[in-house]
Amino acid sequence: MLREWEEPEDALAAGAICPMSGCGALAVAYGATGGVGRDHSEPWEFTCPCCGVYFTVPADELVFQSVPKEWLFARVQAA
Repeated sequence: MLREWEEPEDALAAGAICPMSGCGALAVAYGATGGVGRDHSEPWEFTCPCCGVYFTVPADELVFQSVPKEWLFARVQAA
């Protein structure tokens, strides 16, 4: 059975590598787009899906971070 996504459609996704020795799993977290601006200095909070450790990562050390959907289509206009 397919699982429905529970994250809101306007959420950002970010990924980081678990810092626990011997783990190294990719952890993904979601955050609201409301607080996103030019300053991406807020740390992200993660929980490792393999070992369960909770950790934070500064925004400049993320493996990836998505952008709000409206940023991608800001210059697209329909004819």
